[in-house]
Amino acid sequence: MRNVPARILFVSGKGGTGKSFVAEALAERAAARGLEVALVRVRAAAGSADPDSGGSEHRTEAARPATAHASDGVTAQPATFHTTTLDERATLEKFLTRVLRLNFVARRLLDSRTFSAVAAAAPGLRDLVTLTAITALASPRRRRSFELIVVDAPASGHSVPLLTAPAQVLEIAPVGPVAREARAARELVADTQLFVPLIVTTPEELAINEALTLCEDLRCAGVAAPRVVVNGLWPGHLAAEHVDWLVGSRASSDALLHLKRRQRQLELIATLERRVGRCPTLPFTFKEDEVPRAAITALLDSVIGAER
Repeated sequence: MRNVPARILFVSGKGGTGKSFVAEALAERAAARGLEVALVRVRAAAGSADPDSGGSEHRTEAARPATAHASDGVTAQPATFHTTTLDERATLEKFLTRVLRLNFVARRLLDSRTFSAVAAAAPGLRDLVTLTAITALASPRRRRSFELIVVDAPASGHSVPLLTAPAQVLEIAPVGPVAREARAARELVADTQLFVPLIVTTPEELAINEALTLCEDLRCAGVAAPRVVVNGLWPGHLAAEHVDWLVGSRASSDALLHLKRRQRQLELIATLERRVGRCPTLPFTFKEDEVPRAAITALLDSVIGAER
């Protein structure tokens, strides 16, 4: 049994940037290396039920296969990773069970209208419940322990309340069992060794501005230093001398459009990197399975370290 918590890779970003694809691809690559990996999907916005869950249970899916390739520098043996989708009611029941130590009392309290009203009114409590459901998976004391938790987090507007929930709850309840849960979650989120926030953006002005805002909000909240990955960079088909010829001859309006779009993307990425440091990139493709495994492997290396 492991005696250290799992690392948490928290993948967020503006809706439509491909964060869910990036989260699953990273889980596959990590599992292919032989790591015990859990992919956690947080579909619901803060304070609302998951529309895909039916609102009644904590959905745990069958282990997903991750195909390993020796050419990627990983084991050639088949690998799997655990996947689960958090459901609000189930995570709240587990939270109450941890706090109260009695499962039947937790269920009775969960059905109480008074408690539901308090939970809805208490700032950050529902977000804290979701966050502690994630951090509980990282515990080495679980029957099945993991080495890496990859979180397919809510879109950026809901991720900040989720990660700042411990501080909010501690302001109104600084002592007691709920405070212990909040304090433990806050310490883990601030631990740069155990908690890695990864913001996914596309090389477009609106998405990059939102990524920069999210970075700043997380830093102000005391969250571990976030990383940014740029998804959907257009390929560079032309050598420098071909670029000069194309611009001079104007032989193809389509090729010129592609060239100008890519140049603008590179300008935006340069602006982003001046603010947050080097940003790995993933190429634009029409199909997700066409993204080179080497690019995903390089991204995994950059955010959690190269394989030892």
